[in-house]
Amino acid sequence: MSPIESPQVLWDQDVAASAGDAADWLWHGILARKNLTMLTSLWKSGKTTLIAHLLGSRGQAGELLGLAVKPGKTAVISEESRELWADRIRHWSVHGQVCFFLRPFAHIPTPAEWRALLEHVGRLHDEHGLDVVIIDPLAPLLPCENEGRTVHEFLLPLRALTERGLAALICHHPRKRAAAASEASRGHGSLLSHADVLLDMRYGDSSRHSRVRRLSCRSRYSATPARLVFELNADGAGYTVHPVDEDTEDFRGFWDALRKVLEDAPQKFTRLDILDEWPEDFDKPDAGTLYRMLCRAVEDNLVLKEGAGRKSDPFRYWLPESVARWKKENLLYDVLEHHRKTLNLPFTPYREQKRINEEADRDLRRMDEELAKEPAEAE
Repeated sequence: MSPIESPQVLWDQDVAASAGDAADWLWHGILARKNLTMLTSLWKSGKTTLIAHLLGSRGQAGELLGLAVKPGKTAVISEESRELWADRIRHWSVHGQVCFFLRPFAHIPTPAEWRALLEHVGRLHDEHGLDVVIIDPLAPLLPCENEGRTVHEFLLPLRALTERGLAALICHHPRKRAAAASEASRGHGSLLSHADVLLDMRYGDSSRHSRVRRLSCRSRYSATPARLVFELNADGAGYTVHPVDEDTEDFRGFWDALRKVLEDAPQKFTRLDILDEWPEDFDKPDAGTLYRMLCRAVEDNLVLKEGAGRKSDPFRYWLPESVARWKKENLLYDVLEHHRKTLNLPFTPYREQKRINEEADRDLRRMDEELAKEPAEAE
């Protein structure tokens, strides 16, 4: 039995004396030696196209999305076929700098098989100076992305590889339900915590035909841009980077969560109702931010609003399409709305309606319990 190796001990002065910058960027702010970057985006939304442009930029010193790219050799572990990559290589000259592992497994690999593949990549690093490994995508290589131990068995040998001086880029898919950009990746939280740079790429608007993409970034490093907005040129040969409107980008992140709240709403919601029902996967705004963002949504005709802002008549909000759903669910909807308006009845917020319903349920349960006791007492 081999002896157990003790972890290396470093005192603070030893750590502080380490030479070099915090990150050696191969794609500035995005991809660095000894670091792991995770790119999350929908299927067929442009991840592999972006990777192909990165490979082309690494053929010689250049830039991508306005960020400097250093030349170097790359290993690509891909689920796509040789024929698809042949077309890309002919389109983007990579100057003999890319090594491919195309569909390396006919099954989900065992931990031993996965380590063996990464050891092969490590030998390429030693023999050919390869400095980037790209995994596109993660799903075919991971037996269970929701199980912590399985995720660690995947990530730890990859982290050992990056410690040898490589940069790793993992492409992944988002969870089904809406989530904030920093939490969009599906699977166990270890996937996010291990990554040094998190990238979330989404369509620029509601159209899946749009060539505009929005990249939200979270990172351990200040060099990473918070956001990038870019558009694939019509000929597919490059990207145009657009200026980032911070107010618009902040609103887009807010709108994803607000739409989720209002899509599920059983009635018109006050601001307090909205905050009560805010999804846990999104950062909850403060009251002032919520008000400003709701005003923006109303101005853009994304949300409808009524009320006078008083206690008996608070502002309330709903999606334009929600009324049709409510009418279908409640045939008396129009009658009740008419009576409330003509009789000037106070509006009951959802949080108050929930309290009333909960009290009614408790009363009914209490009555049922009392009725159940009566026969026993009679006996």
